[in-house]
Amino acid sequence: MADVRWVAAVAGPRFADGTAAHLDAAVLSAVDRSGLVADLVCTGVDRSRTVTATAVFARTTAPGGDPAAFTALLDGRPCAVDPVAAGARCVRFPGQDALSGVVPAAAIPAESAVDEVLGVGVRVERDAPVDTRDFLRPVFLDGRLVLLVEPGAGGVLRPVEIADPHQCCGGH
Repeated sequence: MADVRWVAAVAGPRFADGTAAHLDAAVLSAVDRSGLVADLVCTGVDRSRTVTATAVFARTTAPGGDPAAFTALLDGRPCAVDPVAAGARCVRFPGQDALSGVVPAAAIPAESAVDEVLGVGVRVERDAPVDTRDFLRPVFLDGRLVLLVEPGAGGVLRPVEIADPHQCCGGH
């Protein structure tokens, strides 16, 4: 059995230049640079103090890595917030790379760590086509990893969260 544990830290105010524009990439870089072998990497909100802050969670499945280095790379502090309770959104999850293009809704939980595809304003049938747009960001809801989708053009479903909700980095 793999040594599964969660490592969590609250990002400091200077992390990722103090902006959310590059948060996901900066979080993944911090996890990888710390040497943690993490199959699930999520961000959420730490509401345990007067001022809320971004919490980062990494589920490790192998020994090694340095949780203290991870916290330092986030310019932050350790936290004890549960990613499930925080409604965390996944930046990295098992099966993520296999889900690109248009896939049947049933393929998403079958081929990844996502437990369910849940429609917002629409019922999701098993064979309903989901245009992944090569970007899926499931969230923890009621203890389960859920991909939220909404109706798109031509009867195709699409993820509620898109990869680039605003332009940054010169439009890239």
